[in-house]
Amino acid sequence: MLQTLERTATTWNIQPLLPVHREALRLLCDGGSLPLLPLDALRPALEAGRILGDFAGTAALQAAAALLPLYDESVLPASLRAAGYGADGQGAVLTPPLLREHYTQLRQFLRTALRMANTRYASYHVWAVQPLDPDHLPLCEDLCAQYLSAGLTLRGVRPMAGANMLIFSARGLPHWREPYRRLHLNDPALPRVLERGYAVGDFGWGSGGMELILRSCE
Repeated sequence: MLQTLERTATTWNIQPLLPVHREALRLLCDGGSLPLLPLDALRPALEAGRILGDFAGTAALQAAAALLPLYDESVLPASLRAAGYGADGQGAVLTPPLLREHYTQLRQFLRTALRMANTRYASYHVWAVQPLDPDHLPLCEDLCAQYLSAGLTLRGVRPMAGANMLIFSARGLPHWREPYRRLHLNDPALPRVLERGYAVGDFGWGSGGMELILRSCE
C-alpha cells in the first residue's frame, strides 16, 4: 500500500453515509462488516449517521470507517472505556478504515473524519485505534504513519477487542519537547514508555524501518 508515498491527486467527498448507501457499503465490506464493528451493529450505525464514507468521485464506495460514541456498548468503545480511555463515556472513537485496494487518500480521509468528529463531539475527546500485527509490520508502519501525518498522537498500546491496539488521540502534544528517544513500532519497550507519560506525534524512517519519535506529554 505504502500510503506515505501517495502523490496522485484524486477527488474525495468524505461524508456521513445514509441508509440509501447500504448497498454500496455492503459491497465495500464484501458481505461482512467494518473492522471492529460487529455485523449486527453495522445497520444501526449506518442509520444513526455514524459511518463516514468516500466515493472519491466514483459510483462505488472507496473507503469507510465508523465514528462510534464512547457510551456505545459495542466491543470497541466498551474495550476503550475499560482500558481507561474515555471512561466517563463522553467522546468518540474512530474505527480502522476499510479501503479499496487503490484508494490513495487515506490521509485526507482521516483528517476530514477528525474534523467532523471534533465538530460533532465539541470539547469531548476523540480517539482512533489501529491493530498492531507483528506478522504484517510494514503494513502496520504504513498505516501508523498515515494516522500520525493526519494529526493524531499515539498515546498507548494496549490489548483490547481481541488484538494489541495502537491508541491514538485527536489532541496533539500539549508542549512540544525535545525528543526523548526513538523506538520501532514492534519494540517491546514502547507500551511501557507511553505509559510513563510520553507520546508520539511524529516519526522518521531509518535502516530498520519506521522510527517513532517519543516526546514528553506532561
